[in-house]
Amino acid sequence: MAAQISITQATDAKAKQAFIELPYHLNAQDPNWRAPLRFLEKDRFNPQKNPGLAHIEAAYWLAKSEDRIVGRCASFINQLHQEKYQDSQGHFGFLDTHLDYPDAQGILLKASEDWLRAKGMKEICGPFNFSVNEECGMLVEGYDTPNYMLMPHGRPDYPATMETLGFAKAMDTVAYHGNTVDGYPRPPIVGKMVDHVERSKSLAIRPMKKGKFEEEIALAMDIFNDSWANNWNYVPFTDAQVQHMANDLSFVIQPDGFWFGEVDGVAKGFILMLPNINEAARDLDGRLFPFGWAKFLWRLKVSKVRSGRIPLNGIRQEVQKKRTGTALMLALHETCYAAMRPHKIHDVEMSWVLETNKDVQNMIELSGAKVYKRYRFYKKAL
Repeated sequence: MAAQISITQATDAKAKQAFIELPYHLNAQDPNWRAPLRFLEKDRFNPQKNPGLAHIEAAYWLAKSEDRIVGRCASFINQLHQEKYQDSQGHFGFLDTHLDYPDAQGILLKASEDWLRAKGMKEICGPFNFSVNEECGMLVEGYDTPNYMLMPHGRPDYPATMETLGFAKAMDTVAYHGNTVDGYPRPPIVGKMVDHVERSKSLAIRPMKKGKFEEEIALAMDIFNDSWANNWNYVPFTDAQVQHMANDLSFVIQPDGFWFGEVDGVAKGFILMLPNINEAARDLDGRLFPFGWAKFLWRLKVSKVRSGRIPLNGIRQEVQKKRTGTALMLALHETCYAAMRPHKIHDVEMSWVLETNKDVQNMIELSGAKVYKRYRFYKKAL
């Protein structure tokens, strides 16, 4: 007979710490799980450190069997989402359960559903950790490779259970895997577009301006907000979130991975490739203290990591689906690849991309990159 599972809401500091720590225990034996850095994960749940929480009303749930914590889940209402969509859609995220307690997933999600229903929500959707701009989606393909930085991992039993609980697919996103070395020569269209930018008097590709880091991040995110405004469930970054992102990324961004595409001297697009810090921290269990910092920084700055991720890029809507926008985006990718190659970054993940965004998919595939992971968002009427 299976042990009974109870649900408690994590409200005090000790319980919230247990909520944060649980995935490190549950996934420790999975060779393809890469532990996020603990200090960043802790800051994510701290309203004084994470400005995104100013717009989130959340409840954190723990599943227990006797005195053992066997699962976690969060339910929350994103006020920025409500202001934009007015759809009474609540969200869930941070779903992790012990493999030996298969009932925990359903019990946790029921607690989330009940909480959201009591708050007046008409639908539950997720997973979001906490928003579409952070780790999100449930892995449904690609369990046999490690997760890159700021991307979720998962188990094959999670999606099957979602369906038995009455959840339906809302949207899929995909992650592409490519590299900076193979795939040459590119298809002729790539060369033509890059040549068009190089010959044009009005188009240009430029690197990040030195000494202007915060301003450049703000510019990139302004482009990103405009570029993604009409995408599924997109919620714009606030000014406070942009500043927070600049602070978090300052230690890892390399100038050679940050480029802008301009039209008549005005930035209309950008690309950002980051060294994959999950590779540098692969065996640290998320701990940089007391001795992990030395190994982490050595790998990141000296011996170098061999993988990188493009988490952010975009082209302003005014030039999307036009020759100018296509040429700038392809030239941005080729320039960034060439600049990062001497840094020993060869493997590159481009993620995530909506399954419905065929224009971006077609451009990515011109580099020879292939879809290697798929993530799913689920929804259910309340």
